[in-house]
Amino acid sequence: MSKLLKAMFCVTFFSIATRAMGFILKIYLSRRMSTELLGSYQVAMSIFAVLMTFVSSGIPVVLSRNVSYYFGKNDKRAIGSIVSSGLILTGIICTVVSVIVIFFPDLLNLLFTSNASSEMLLILLPALIFSSIYEVLRGALWGEKQFFAISFTEFIEQITRIIIIVLLFETTFLNMSLTNKTALSLSLACIISSVIVVAIYIKKGGNIASPKYEFKNLLKSSSPVTAVRTVSSAVSSIIAVLIPIRLMDFGYTSAEALSEFGIIMGMTFPLLMVPSTLISSLAVTMIPSISEQSNDIDNGELKNTKILKAKINLALKTTTVFSTLLLPLFAALGVPICKFIFNNSEAGIYLAAGALIMLPMGISQITSSILNAIGLELKSLKNYALSAVLLILSILVLPRFIGTYALLVGYALMSVTSASLNLLMLAKRKLVYFTFVKTLAVMLLVSLICGVVGFSLYSILAKFDMIALFISATVTMISVLLLIYIFNIADIKIVVFRRKKQTKA
Repeated sequence: MSKLLKAMFCVTFFSIATRAMGFILKIYLSRRMSTELLGSYQVAMSIFAVLMTFVSSGIPVVLSRNVSYYFGKNDKRAIGSIVSSGLILTGIICTVVSVIVIFFPDLLNLLFTSNASSEMLLILLPALIFSSIYEVLRGALWGEKQFFAISFTEFIEQITRIIIIVLLFETTFLNMSLTNKTALSLSLACIISSVIVVAIYIKKGGNIASPKYEFKNLLKSSSPVTAVRTVSSAVSSIIAVLIPIRLMDFGYTSAEALSEFGIIMGMTFPLLMVPSTLISSLAVTMIPSISEQSNDIDNGELKNTKILKAKINLALKTTTVFSTLLLPLFAALGVPICKFIFNNSEAGIYLAAGALIMLPMGISQITSSILNAIGLELKSLKNYALSAVLLILSILVLPRFIGTYALLVGYALMSVTSASLNLLMLAKRKLVYFTFVKTLAVMLLVSLICGVVGFSLYSILAKFDMIALFISATVTMISVLLLIYIFNIADIKIVVFRRKKQTKA
């Protein structure tokens, strides 16, 4: 467990640093671009995410799982064969996608309400191509538990992008729109990161071998995962296209609709997704060890049920804490936080209203990863597809009554449904103790108490503006951490006791 904790701390440190840099970038973009341009950027990125997911999402996940299995057997030939198969598969898919985007531009016009989004997608093609290479080799390193190499590369990519985008924005070197410069910065950063990960893979002793041994197996196993994640990205893209259209149906102009979408997706949701950074770190470190215990649970491939249960329930309990850690802060101080960060109070209203969504989103995220790890990709796909229907229906029906809030309601319904169905899948196989429910109840109580404290304190000190925000936020988070320690929610006392015992020994 000590190795797991060390790996998790390493990944978490770099993940937080990487996301922090990404968040700084979002703040920079929100202040340099109008909310309308920000909306166009979010629409283009949602379509790009679908293409990126279709090209390489399922392959690295299955590849890392299989590499982890063969790594335990020290079978380098099989690992090399899997990597070669992954590179060939992503190369073929990437070529087909690029040809369609380049030679059939009219298809883009059907998706976008803005020419800016279409131009951005064309500029993002190099990012698609080089990211496919990066994701395959990253999957291999993940399977071999090279967590530092993965995290370091992602951090460098984010730093590189920030440097490039600032240079492009602050100079007149290229006569391009701000949206196109933003797209170009991502393509250049992806090229650099792919070169770095190739060098790391070679230095770590990575090799390639004939793909004939693993090609068919990788294609068969990765297809369901790719389908799951492509559907997920497709849903986001449908929303990106559908929300502005539905808002325009009820009186918004095109600019106003894109502006509202830019605010909620470019400002509010990046904050709501902060816990996913910690949960992703947890998944990166724990999923390979879960796969080692069971690569295909329904076909009887199971080493140790007790260890598998322990790892799954640890993941659920930790995810519950991560998902509710910032809940009182966002719920109580959402408006002043967004006013300070983005200079936009409306984003803060959305943040306070949607803070509770972080919990089901986190549970859904970790349980989907667990299902994929134990060979239940198709069941995970079905669960997500069913829950996504509720999101789409919310977008179609609710804007008439609650405007952009339909997006928050839709995500809440989708996340709760997906998390519940995934948990039922695990419970059916007797892999869940449901002890995390106690953790959930205590964390919600902690959030309520600390949220009231933060809101009351800010109300008293509101006339001091930023000082009030700083004091209220600090007191709120200290209260949360203190209550977590008092109630021993995260087993902090146990960890400290063991550490002291080891030190004495």
